[in-house]
Amino acid sequence: MKPRRALLPALLAAVLTTACASVSRPPVELATPTRTGAPANGLPYRLFVSGQASPEHPHRLVMWLHPTGTDGLTLVEPLADALAAQGFALLTFPREHAEGWSGADANRMMLGTLPEVARVPGVDAERPVLLGFSAGAQMALELWAARPEAFRALVLVAGAPRLSRGDEHTPPRTSAHARVPILSLIGETDGSAPLWRTAREAWRTAGLRLDVRELPGQGHTWLLALPSEQTALFQFLAELSRAP
Repeated sequence: MKPRRALLPALLAAVLTTACASVSRPPVELATPTRTGAPANGLPYRLFVSGQASPEHPHRLVMWLHPTGTDGLTLVEPLADALAAQGFALLTFPREHAEGWSGADANRMMLGTLPEVARVPGVDAERPVLLGFSAGAQMALELWAARPEAFRALVLVAGAPRLSRGDEHTPPRTSAHARVPILSLIGETDGSAPLWRTAREAWRTAGLRLDVRELPGQGHTWLLALPSEQTALFQFLAELSRAP
C-alpha cells in the first residue's frame, strides 16, 4: 500500500451543517466483526471480511462514515454479509460519542487505521469505497475533493452536494475527480433534494460520474433500509467489481 499523506487540515470544522442532522436508533444486537483494532494514531475499528477473501483474491474495502449523533453500526453492519457476497469488506468505526467528523478524524482514519487494515490478508484497501450517511456523506465529499485518486467510489445517503470549496454549482472539474463514480440517495422531502436537482446537471456537465436517486415520500433518513435502494447499491458495487 502506498504511503498516505494528510487529506484534510486538522482544524477543519465538522463538515457543513447542511444534511448533518443527528440520527438516533434504539439499541440492537451488533454483528460480530472478523477483526477489531485500536491503532495508537488511528480510530478504533471493526472489520468484516469474508473467509472467501484471500491475498490472491482480496475483497475491496468499503469504509463507513457515520452521521452525527450515532456511529451507525446498527444501520450499516447488517449489510456486511451482502457486501461480502459482492466481494467487498466493510470497515466501521465504533464511537461512544459521535459528534460528526473533523479533519483530524479523517487523518486518523486514513493515516492510522487504514494502513493497519491494509495489512489484513484478503483486504484490498488501496482505493476504498466511501459510504457516508448525512454528516458522513459530507465528509466523504470532502475527502474526495481533497484526494480523488485515493478513492474508488462514493455512496452518499442523505447528503448534500456542498463542499468547503465549491457547491452544487461549482464542483471539482479535474480528470481525477471525474474517474470516481458517485451514487447519491436522497429523500424527496430532504432539504438537500433541491440541491441535488441542480447538481445533477451541473456536475455531469463538469464531467463527473454522478447518479442521483431521489426517493418519493422520503425525508432525511437511512435510505438503505429500503430493499430497492439496497438493490441499487449492490448494482453500483457490481459495476465497480467489473472495473480494473
